[in-house]
Amino acid sequence: MSARKSFISYTSPFTSVLPLSILTALTGHHFIIPFYHIVSDEDCPHIRHLYSFKGVKAFEKDLDYLASAYKPIGAADLEDVLAGKYKGKKIMLLTFDDGLRQMYDVVAPILLRKGVPAVFFLNNDFIDNKGLMFRYKTSLMKEAGMDTGKLFTAENEQEFDFLADEINVGSLFDDFLRGYKPYMTESQIKSLVSQGFAIGGHSLRHPFYRSTPFEEQLHNTYFSIEDLQKRFGVKEKLFAFPFTDDGVTHEFFDKVFEEGRVDFTFGGAGIKNDVHPRQYQRIPMEGWAAGAEQTLKSEYLYYLLRMPLMKNTIKR
Repeated sequence: MSARKSFISYTSPFTSVLPLSILTALTGHHFIIPFYHIVSDEDCPHIRHLYSFKGVKAFEKDLDYLASAYKPIGAADLEDVLAGKYKGKKIMLLTFDDGLRQMYDVVAPILLRKGVPAVFFLNNDFIDNKGLMFRYKTSLMKEAGMDTGKLFTAENEQEFDFLADEINVGSLFDDFLRGYKPYMTESQIKSLVSQGFAIGGHSLRHPFYRSTPFEEQLHNTYFSIEDLQKRFGVKEKLFAFPFTDDGVTHEFFDKVFEEGRVDFTFGGAGIKNDVHPRQYQRIPMEGWAAGAEQTLKSEYLYYLLRMPLMKNTIKR
């Protein structure tokens, strides 16, 4: 567990007494971007061995707090945020990664009922359940009692396939895709877009960018966005890095923004400053028992404690 995650896990039970208004004022971070992967009360064997996640009741409690403490905005408002039109106002953009079917079945109905916009980031090759992210495969193998060994540390699909080559998985993954159907279908995504939700790219097959050659990073980013534009008619050119943006260089950001093929990019390192005004860091809301209020206040506190050390800006 990283130092940041450990800090949040240990301090979150005690942060409710901290005034949010003071935390935002001291840090200067009034705009937050929380993100989730899944919300579900059902069995999720492809995720169980990777991270903990929120059930419906806990998510609704999170959402009620977030929407009361911050003004929800949509993807179309990001240019106004960049222009400073919301300066000093507490605002949030809610986002979800991986395009899992619970986004359509569970999350979207709740958001519509509560009037909260959101962005859903999708892996193009997994739409319609045509493939499965390699980390999800590892969890399924663990669930089936297989020796996963070093598979949990694999940083790309090729490395995973090499390590898993001698393990007889049979039809495990194909059966899961057909039976469970973990991802949204194209028709479900079209329905979300028609209801006013935004979608963005999340790469083709969810690789670690730090282990991906530069030209392949660009291809994953450009094609992911352009494919969604063609298939779903989306206007915003948004991209959220799979796993982490750790290891992504200045050169990448300079190129994608100068070429105008990407509007905004998103990492997942919590409350941080970044090198480019169009690159935003998001706040993970899963992986521990704490609710939204405790998680956010721990994030702010972590930022404040690191301020004297000058460690809140990501170096690239």
